[in-house]
Amino acid sequence: MAQNRVLRIIWLVSWLLLPSWTIVAAQCGQERWSVKTGTDANISQVDLSVPPTATTVAVMVALPKPAPLPASGRIQPTETTVWVVTATLSDFKKESDSDYHLVLRDGAGRSMIAEIPSPDCVGTGSPFASQIANARAAFDAKYQVSTSHWGNPNILVQVTGVGFFDIHHGTPQRGVAPNDIELHPVLNIVFNPSALPTPSLTPPLTPTQLLSDPGFEAGATSPWQASPHVIDGSDRESSHSGSFKAWMGGYGEVHTDTLDQTVTLPSGSAHATLSFWLYVETGEVKNHAYDKLKVQVKNPGGSVLKTLATFSNVDAGDTYVERSYDLSQFSGQTVQIAFTATEDPAKATSFVVDDVALNTSP
Repeated sequence: MAQNRVLRIIWLVSWLLLPSWTIVAAQCGQERWSVKTGTDANISQVDLSVPPTATTVAVMVALPKPAPLPASGRIQPTETTVWVVTATLSDFKKESDSDYHLVLRDGAGRSMIAEIPSPDCVGTGSPFASQIANARAAFDAKYQVSTSHWGNPNILVQVTGVGFFDIHHGTPQRGVAPNDIELHPVLNIVFNPSALPTPSLTPPLTPTQLLSDPGFEAGATSPWQASPHVIDGSDRESSHSGSFKAWMGGYGEVHTDTLDQTVTLPSGSAHATLSFWLYVETGEVKNHAYDKLKVQVKNPGGSVLKTLATFSNVDAGDTYVERSYDLSQFSGQTVQIAFTATEDPAKATSFVVDDVALNTSP
């Protein structure tokens, strides 16, 4: 017993003599963490030997956000590209996941987030590890970063990092972009780069919108093929924009509504994204799917090539939500973009679709 007591005293004294940084483990993040720190299975898609692509906050915050986000896969090309952004560093703070949260703003007030992870949270084998450590050390040499208050330097910085679409958080984040785009992780940061040559900006790809009448504003003469009364200009449900929208369902009886448009995707379209805004309103309970909306790609004969998503009364909410899907696999093909809503004989569910876009670029 006496020996055990001596060992406990020695352990306690050793613990008290340790520096504080050795006894406080870093708290690391969870959501898509392997992608954030470069330990995911697709990390080889990020080519660090290629010079970073110069861009702007304005270009980054305008990129379409795919849905749903993969837990561990990378979204090409945004999350497989190393970008460099020159902007104002307006705010910074250390977050609960040990990241340094940086807010980048442009002259028009647009903002996006850049994150420098703690090197202690970067897994073994990440090709980003040394650059993350260097960026973190550079920031520590310039500023003292706190978890309790924001720093507001308002200086010009040049930040290099990998593109990353974050999961949308319920609570507002300072500086968050409307599409949740970030530079995560930051691989390099230069403060006051006015003396450095600003990298020439790669002209952003101008996407081509393939769909006609994307907002249904042509009303009865719309090129969309639709069930009666689907293209709606009444004020019973608000549009996302303009005066018209596609209102599917809402009958509260056994019913099917369809909406589709045939389009040809150009050959060589490396990027093709279908996006639309969806509002779901229901009288059904939300713990079981009774009424459904399927979003599909079909061939010109109507055979299903791919079901992109199935929504139901469970997805009801109080506002429009943007949805987007990668259609690059259909490059060079003529397809139907098809929406089909079905209702059971009980309570009504309305699926309101607006501002549909099919954007392609080389």
